Amino acid sequence: MKKILAFFLTSIVFLSIAEAQTSRKPAQPVKLTKEQAAESKKIAAELFKSNNFNAAMAEYVKLVNYDPNDMDYNYKLGMCFLNTNSDKSKAVEYFVKASEQKGAPDDVFYQMGRSLLAANLFDEAIDAFEKYKEVNKGKLNPKFNFEQHLEYCYNGKEYIKKPVEVRFQNLGKTVNSPTADYACISMAVDTIVFFASSRKGNMGGIVDGYGDIVPDVYFSTRTDTTWAKAKNIGININSEFYEITSGMSSNGDKMLYYKENAESSGDVFIAELKGKTWQKGALMDPMFSSKSPFTGACITPDGKRVFFSANLKGTLGGKDIWVIEKDDAGKWTAPKNLGAKINTKFDDDYPSIWHDGKTLFFASQGHTSIGGFDIFMSYQGDPSQEWSTPMNIGYPVNTTTDNLYFSLSANAKTGFVSAVRPEGFGDLDIYHFTLKEPLIKSAGVLFRASVLSAQGLPAKDALCMITKESTGETIGIMEAVGPASMIHALLPAGKYKLTVRSPKMGRIEEEILITGDEGEKGVLKTLTLKPNPSSKP
Repeated sequence: MKKILAFFLTSIVFLSIAEAQTSRKPAQPVKLTKEQAAESKKIAAELFKSNNFNAAMAEYVKLVNYDPNDMDYNYKLGMCFLNTNSDKSKAVEYFVKASEQKGAPDDVFYQMGRSLLAANLFDEAIDAFEKYKEVNKGKLNPKFNFEQHLEYCYNGKEYIKKPVEVRFQNLGKTVNSPTADYACISMAVDTIVFFASSRKGNMGGIVDGYGDIVPDVYFSTRTDTTWAKAKNIGININSEFYEITSGMSSNGDKMLYYKENAESSGDVFIAELKGKTWQKGALMDPMFSSKSPFTGACITPDGKRVFFSANLKGTLGGKDIWVIEKDDAGKWTAPKNLGAKINTKFDDDYPSIWHDGKTLFFASQGHTSIGGFDIFMSYQGDPSQEWSTPMNIGYPVNTTTDNLYFSLSANAKTGFVSAVRPEGFGDLDIYHFTLKEPLIKSAGVLFRASVLSAQGLPAKDALCMITKESTGETIGIMEAVGPASMIHALLPAGKYKLTVRSPKMGRIEEEILITGDEGEKGVLKTLTLKPNPSSKP
């Protein structure tokens, strides 16, 4: 080991960690009596064994205060930090203390390396990982993916030198809660966000075996610079069991979500928005009724392809990204693995197809990740072509801990992430981000239109289809949504045909010309339907 262990206890390490921690005053530690410590030890051990790390952490904090040098207390408190949505760099001091005591677990230096990586202390993390290898005489636990963690460190050292310019805004207490708020999804514009939350007040209020309230789907809308109080999306989607947001159409009229209850085990459901009301969700396809959980799914703007993540037969390792396509008869084809260009021997998860239908974002533990899951992007110009080599979207959007949830607006500069940050409320929070430079350049122009009847009323049941004039290719199929019956589509430069039909209010065909010079605001139109021809002879 290049640096002695005592180095980890110097002010350099702890000042580095302190910079990443909240400035809020810590709660006064509870001093236990001998009898209380014995009871707390028993409770903590049971909670730890059942993987209820949040509750176990509270007990081990008290126990470490009672006996600061106890190896077991320090090691397990460090593990609680690593296994919860908290500042994982706080685990460093506890692993250091545990490593100095007799009987320390064989993996203590490996876990120390993980916590140092979370603190962006790459060289120190490398030393700790190498010490783990040395202590164990080269016999490494294959579940630890030792070499991959070393690679995280080297990747991190490079990416942190060239950070992307980005601003993060916590959506605040009106949206976020003290518990986990995550799996953020949105439409082409970033004025509304949908997400999963494990907060108090959820429909079932059931606490699972890990001590978390089972999640419901919530949403919030932006007015000027503030975010409205988050609302439960309602009983057509939520139940007393698990519902977790997964994907959304560019127009915001279709939502894919993960559902788990007595009848479904991580199945993908789809719900449609009619006017202002989300209809009852239904199983996306019978193939999604499986013993293998599907933890992410998204749909292309034309509704013809669904990408999802699962550990199915034929995986390249763990969870892979797959695709199903709608054939000419309107049925979904068998799942197709996206292949080694996208998938790795590690987990690849939470795909999100962008508004051009050609750029895929996904989370991966492989490729050039800088720690756990990072968000990557890849492009496929045509389904017959290969995907491009995935690109890490950069630090600090990606960090040295897991980054799973990412949604990018049609302007390619703003969107949402779920993250644990110093100014947060104690767990994963929803953040709005703004990049200085667009992540995708020259992808298209945002086309928006409000669809009205001849009398000026919102055409809430209007079905809209956009096709490319030169090829007849369907770009998007959508329903007008919201109070103004809006449609949204990202269109590259070219000529298009918009066909709108409403059984009650009429129809219209409109030519759309996109030059590419429309600017960030794109095109905004009001379309007035022509009444349907009289059915009388």
